[in-house]
Amino acid sequence: MIKRIILLLLVMLPATVLYAQTGTVLGIVTDADKGNPLPAVTVRIGTQQTTSRTDGSFELQGITIGEGMIDFSLNGYEDHTLQIKVQETVNLGTIKLKAAPGSDLSSGLAEISLASFESDDDSRAQNISGLLSSSNDVFVSAASYSFSAAYFRMRGYDADLNSTYIANSQINDAETGRTLWALWGGLNDATRNKVTVNGISPSNFSFGNIGSVTNIITRASQQRAQTKLTYSSTNRSYTNRLMLTHSTGLMDNNWAVTLSASKRWGNEGFVEGTFYDAYGWFLGLEKKLSDNHSIAFTALAAPVQRGMQGGSTQEVYDLVDNNYYNPNWGYQNGEKRNARIRRMNQPLMVLNHYWKLNEATRITTTASYLFGETSTSSLNWYKASDPRPDYYRYLPSYFPVSDYDPIIASTMTQNWQNDPSVSQINWDRLYQVNYLANQEGKQAHYIIENRHNDQSQINLSSFINHDVNDKAQLSGGFELSSHTGSYYKTLEDLLGGEYWVDIDQFAERDFPGNDTTIQNDLNNPNRVINIGDKFGYDYKLHQNNGNAWALAKFTTRKFDYYGGAQLTYTSFWREGFMQNGRYPENSLGVSEKNNFLDYALKAGGTYKITGRHFIEANIAYMTRAPYMRHSFISSRTRHTVAPGLKSETIFSGELSYHLRAPMVKARITAYNTTFTDQTEITAFYHDDYLTFVNYVMFGINKTHQGIEAGAEVKLNSAFSVIAAGNLGNYRYTNRPKAITSFDNGSRPDTTQNIYNKYFYVPGTPQTAGTLGLKYAGPGYLFLEASVNYYDNIYLDFNPERRTSTAIENLGEGDPLIGIITRQEKLPSGYTVNASIGKSYRIEGKYFLNLNFSVSNILNNTEIITGGYEQNRFDFVDQNIGKFPPKYYYAYGRTYFLNLGFRF
Repeated sequence: MIKRIILLLLVMLPATVLYAQTGTVLGIVTDADKGNPLPAVTVRIGTQQTTSRTDGSFELQGITIGEGMIDFSLNGYEDHTLQIKVQETVNLGTIKLKAAPGSDLSSGLAEISLASFESDDDSRAQNISGLLSSSNDVFVSAASYSFSAAYFRMRGYDADLNSTYIANSQINDAETGRTLWALWGGLNDATRNKVTVNGISPSNFSFGNIGSVTNIITRASQQRAQTKLTYSSTNRSYTNRLMLTHSTGLMDNNWAVTLSASKRWGNEGFVEGTFYDAYGWFLGLEKKLSDNHSIAFTALAAPVQRGMQGGSTQEVYDLVDNNYYNPNWGYQNGEKRNARIRRMNQPLMVLNHYWKLNEATRITTTASYLFGETSTSSLNWYKASDPRPDYYRYLPSYFPVSDYDPIIASTMTQNWQNDPSVSQINWDRLYQVNYLANQEGKQAHYIIENRHNDQSQINLSSFINHDVNDKAQLSGGFELSSHTGSYYKTLEDLLGGEYWVDIDQFAERDFPGNDTTIQNDLNNPNRVINIGDKFGYDYKLHQNNGNAWALAKFTTRKFDYYGGAQLTYTSFWREGFMQNGRYPENSLGVSEKNNFLDYALKAGGTYKITGRHFIEANIAYMTRAPYMRHSFISSRTRHTVAPGLKSETIFSGELSYHLRAPMVKARITAYNTTFTDQTEITAFYHDDYLTFVNYVMFGINKTHQGIEAGAEVKLNSAFSVIAAGNLGNYRYTNRPKAITSFDNGSRPDTTQNIYNKYFYVPGTPQTAGTLGLKYAGPGYLFLEASVNYYDNIYLDFNPERRTSTAIENLGEGDPLIGIITRQEKLPSGYTVNASIGKSYRIEGKYFLNLNFSVSNILNNTEIITGGYEQNRFDFVDQNIGKFPPKYYYAYGRTYFLNLGFRF
């Protein structure tokens, strides 16, 4: 049915073009202060948009004749709106944009918010697509920052539904599909220019995605010509930031150069025991070979080392009277030491060729190489007690009622409140235990290991934009990528011990006397490990991917239409370098390849009621290969993939009303997206089975539906009211199956049904709203304040609690059934934010920007932004309190101060 609709549209549209009455709007955009041309400015009329060229010029074709509004937006500048009367050709002349006093603040808040999202839960850390976007859309621009404190996800989508390109090369992680913002952290000025298309709407550089597609423009000739020095102070993930950027713009010798460097650091952030140490560098070169050819080169890297935050249970937060308690650190020789340190350095190099074939045709070709290292340190232990301070057996609640002793409970509570050796990691004890092991000639009981995830990816892509005439445009291209991820562990610190033996201690316990099964590598049995050696697991995941896409856009006087298609081929496989003793026939060497052929279709249109009122509708249907993260049951140990692994199916539609008037900008959208046949794999340590368990939930169906709206109303030339809101309903719509697989091979895999139908999708507010007042007055003064509200946030659930086994032996109507199976809804919350900005012009050519913001002014420390039920359950006593959930809280009052000097 969908195919027929799209084919019908494509057949009908060329005919309608013949009767169109449209015009062309053109002009040049410049800096109001310096008069320099401004490239990469987003120019929009209705639902059509383009970007200004290197010389600041722009041209929009196929615009409805009559009254209309044209918008200009560029990061670092105030949005500019004009009312125009479109005729056959309208030359607007020179449009001057004023620098925005609050621009450095916005980009700084985005970066500091992204950095603050980094915790032990990586899925939370990367679901921040809105903060990556640069958009003049009212809802997106308001929600991106106002809702970020609560981990709001646009339409509830995971980050893999938002595609990100740097210099026309896609940089989403191949294993998970997420965007790793840390690739360019601290390089705000060099990466501020972006083109973003939200939802299903078409773009001219990519087929797009369901959530959004963003292209970060790094082309040197399209950077703002300036030298800029910035210092920032904050109390969130880092405390200090220093940036220096120099851009020449396109010089008389037809070269353009951009250089940028940054340093972000902090001995301790908002959360105790965390630290931040990061650098960034950027090089952009471009040579204009002729009027028709340009070559550009971009190289960037942002090496970072940081101490991570971990979530904990409410009992622990209450014991220490601190909702930001961090179990990852402890004192060593009077200094705070974090056991969970993330290190990342993944440079990116991109080469572009821009070819203007003729006035109607442009071809852009891109080659890129991404490479580098990422690792996360962690404690490991052998035949020893759990070193984590918030382990459930170390808490007062662990003792059953029958054994409860108020004196012991009181003593434990006081120790938690007053003794850091109890409430935090006791590094001295770990060293002491290892010292005693040395005396007996035994291996270390405690170590620090590094879990590596090193990436290497080569991309090649090209796309063409062709104007058939002023009423029709064709775009198309291809993208090829070859990815290899290297996964292994190394020994970082013996913590005073003498050596470590590379065996599986869980298999050693369950298979006593079996010297084969306990080996992590049968080719190197009982290998003694020293600092820097690989051990535990060592494998690579390979993926080759290619797609070809095409899109046709047509414009008439009252209607704009488009239709597009994409064909994608994906092949991935595992290559093991250790022969695992539990899976000797299925772990070493190259696995079978998993091949998928997928397609995507989308179409849409805009009905232009007038030049200010528009109705837009989009629809998309696609199949998508599973990501490697959710394909291999236990990639650390073997080749096996999830049963019946296949592509998921996505069907999405959206209907919008746009208003663009001189005093009002508004949009309201209804959206509905269904996902079919998804797979999710979770790995965790299971206390009951004393081994790592892989939990594979497959055949998952979900629906995301809702309404989002945003409006900006100008009260006068200086004051504006901004409002945005989302009412969502994101739910699981079936009862999937799940497989439990045990890493040590002590038990056979088990399959059971999960009764989570109509559960809510966790981890994001499904209801959110913001209301703000903005002042942009004379003298480059900027003020803004907002009140933000979040609700309908649900906890990530443990599937095992939603099985028939979990409620076994409970009679019909037993209230315990509801207690065990119910999904926890988290409390609603609110924040109040405010910011101020001021710019000074000195001697006509120097500019000083001062920006200051305070988030969560009322210091609301009770906002639970998410969390998860622990992936284990007390099947004996059916007591959900034995393994309580872990929560994450939004930061209390924080500030961000930014000083910028440019010339």
